[in-house]
Amino acid sequence: GTNWNAADIVVTAGAQEGLAAAFSAFLDPGDEVILCEPFYPFMLGAVRLAGAVPRVVTLRAPDFAIDTEVIRTMEDMAASDRCKMIVLNTPHNPTGHVATEAELNAVASICVAHDLLAVADEVYEHCVFAASGASHRQLCSLPGMQDRTITLGSGGKLFSLTGWRVAWAIGPPELTAPLGSAHTH
Repeated sequence: GTNWNAADIVVTAGAQEGLAAAFSAFLDPGDEVILCEPFYPFMLGAVRLAGAVPRVVTLRAPDFAIDTEVIRTMEDMAASDRCKMIVLNTPHNPTGHVATEAELNAVASICVAHDLLAVADEVYEHCVFAASGASHRQLCSLPGMQDRTITLGSGGKLFSLTGWRVAWAIGPPELTAPLGSAHTH
């Protein structure tokens, strides 16, 4: 697993603040962000508020997997000089899909090949349907991803107390330190 220490963690007032801080800290006007649809509606506005441009790739029913077509679309989007970030939500809300090892490797490969930052919205990491046989693996644990991934977690989701609004962003200090002051820009 990945070892973290206090310098790698920023506590936020909910995962929404973590998302907004990541977008504000690392995106400039005109930068592009790859979002997998369906996505948490807040993301669209937060990306736009940072001055960035959402690039949406649609996950299809019934499994909402990051399939060959989605990977090809992501690769095309990532090839743009303006593309700076991929946001990955797994386990996925609202579909419940848990990204497979192959899906995670595909996203990691795109991030590494195009030098993209990854924001891994993993607030539902402990909410995996046992009957599905799936298991969650953090995107940051894949080769080449620890230094380019901001992982978001949520105490509200972990403890089923969503009113708490206590969350965290984990990553190397060069990624997490700017999050603490992003809201002051």
